[in-house]
Order: sequence, then C-alpha cells, then structure tokens
Amino acid sequence: MAEKMDTRTAKELIFKALCSCKISLYMACYAPDKAVVPISNFCSLIKGLTKYRARLALKELVSEGLVEYTHQGCPAIVSPSTENGYGELIDDAHPPINGYALTKKGFESDIYKSHKADWEKSMEDWAKGEQE
Repeated sequence: MAEKMDTRTAKELIFKALCSCKISLYMACYAPDKAVVPISNFCSLIKGLTKYRARLALKELVSEGLVEYTHQGCPAIVSPSTENGYGELIDDAHPPINGYALTKKGFESDIYKSHKADWEKSMEDWAKGEQE
C-alpha cells in the first residue's frame, strides 16, 4: 500500500505544479493570462495524491492568497485572415475549465520566481544547443 501524503507536502507539490503549468510553453499560447488546473489533474500529475488531500492543500493555498478557484474559457482558435478576409478555423470552442490558478501573490512568490528563472535558463541553453 502507498504511503499517505501529508497536507504540507501536497501543498508544496501542488503549488510547484501550478507554477510549472503557467511557465510552460504549452500553456502560454492557450492561457496567456492564467493557467487553470482542475483538481483531478493534480491527482494524476502527483503520485500518491488523493482528491481529499488535494482539496485540503488547495484550501490552505487559497486562504494564504497564493491560489484562487476560477474558470477559463476555451474559445475557438482561428488563424489570421487570408486574402479573402476570412481566417481558417484551427480548433473549435470547448467548454470552460474550472480549477485553480495562481494569484498576483502567487506570481510574486520565491518558488514561482525560481521556477521561472530555471525555465528561462533551460530555454537559453536549448537555443544555444547546450541542452542535456
């Protein structure tokens, strides 16, 4: 049987996962203002994390002001207009995502800043051809 995760560990891992989701290139094009992550995604990303433990950890993060419960719409993605004035539909609109996102206080945290600095360094190394 797997070991139970305590709330403090869950809180740290969830906050780091939110920081990583916001910084990643994948989320940047779809969610330039915020990356909203549902509770079920945290449970699938973090081994040993239950929904109950995730809810407790997220409740603490919300009370600390680092995270907020919010939603994000997924509008249709249309390419820039062509010669005839119409853009090409790349992806249809999807239902909104309900989940958790970083607040301004979360973006100002040391954890977020260190994650962003690490990511920027890895992108510089990649551009120079020095990635591992």
